Amino acid sequence: MYLNLTPKQMVRLNLALAVLFSGVGVYGLQSDSLPISPYTCFTLAIACVVQAYYSTEKFVAKAALSNTITATDTSLTVKQVYYQCEKEEIVELSRISQLKVADNYLAVILDGNGQGYDFQIKGKAEAIIERLNEVLPKALLKNSPIKQV
Repeated sequence: MYLNLTPKQMVRLNLALAVLFSGVGVYGLQSDSLPISPYTCFTLAIACVVQAYYSTEKFVAKAALSNTITATDTSLTVKQVYYQCEKEEIVELSRISQLKVADNYLAVILDGNGQGYDFQIKGKAEAIIERLNEVLPKALLKNSPIKQV
């Protein structure tokens, strides 16, 4: 089920769930009557905190396709966002022989030999293809088609 919540509401919901799971975990440590392990509750609380971070406007803006996939006349730049760090790869356009796209995934095949880069990018396959069509030169797209896998 998809919840149509704003980023602030998602953060609040996930933090409230984290507090709830933490409280149940503390109660479970003091009482043996819970059918679930307290450590499972603490693990779920940590997962909710991580999800709350992923829901923040700052992280969503940092992981947006317009910021993660950029190109110049000679190179394609792809940024992968992980928690607090970013990993950036710059690929020469002349070396790209094929592009493969799936949901949350981009593969850049270099020099026609099957070797290249695999990127974990947040976004649907259609949105990634649309972004690549926006930033890459038409001549490259003619010679190196984008395949959806």
